[in-house]
Amino acid sequence: MKKVLITGAAGMLAPYLIHSAQKSNVVVTTARKNGDVACNLSDEKSVKKMLKEVDPDWVIHAAALSSVELCEENPELADQSNRVNTENIARNLKKHTRLVFISTDQVYPDLPGPHIEQDVGPVNMYGRTKLSGEQAALKHHETLVIRTNMFGKSLTKGRTSIDDFVVNSLKNGDKITLFSDISFSPLHMRTISNIIMEMLQKEILGVFNIGCRDGMSKSDFGLAIAKKRGLSVETVKIGESDSIKGRVQRPHDMRLDVSRLENVLHLKMPTLLEEIAKL
Repeated sequence: MKKVLITGAAGMLAPYLIHSAQKSNVVVTTARKNGDVACNLSDEKSVKKMLKEVDPDWVIHAAALSSVELCEENPELADQSNRVNTENIARNLKKHTRLVFISTDQVYPDLPGPHIEQDVGPVNMYGRTKLSGEQAALKHHETLVIRTNMFGKSLTKGRTSIDDFVVNSLKNGDKITLFSDISFSPLHMRTISNIIMEMLQKEILGVFNIGCRDGMSKSDFGLAIAKKRGLSVETVKIGESDSIKGRVQRPHDMRLDVSRLENVLHLKMPTLLEEIAKL
């Protein structure tokens, strides 16, 4: 059994990572105030002490500042959370400790996808600081970088996933706008967690897109969720993200080319409709 340290214990992905990792490993979680071990990742001395005490075989670094708006408003906080904190972990790991860095599809440019791993070009501060975080993580030679987008019922109190938002809004009869000009290829958080554990067990390193095989617009995604849950879409408006004044720029097409992952794992990634069926 391996000892797996998961950062970001208060995040949405953490419960799914814990469930997947616990099947055959010992799991320790950390966050500033939550988790098994409290640690301020911005304090390198605290990080060094925590890593020495836990002595993990694998570290899954899921802690991040993921709000696109907040990253744009406070670039220093974004850099600290997404790059510097990652540096604090990476340079204090033992040589053979495996590191997984959870990155994002927003490291890609505002160009037509699906995007291959080499074609980076972030258009906002969130994407830029996550790309810097990748580079910091990769300074540790035993590193796996995961670029992904995720959905699934939030198991974390106070956190709402994209599908939670759609379902809750439609149940309440709230008016919502779903964007037809934004495309992505997310996976259910359960699927992402299981793939990460498989890659760790197979000792796969490097940078990989982890997404569904096809992808769709966010409007089609929202409508597919409504159909799956049998919810009325009378309050849904189909719109375009560019019509919202002051909205932080994002790539319009964030679909991921997953051929490298499929070749390495010798599998065929699911379609987005297959992933939605897991809700």
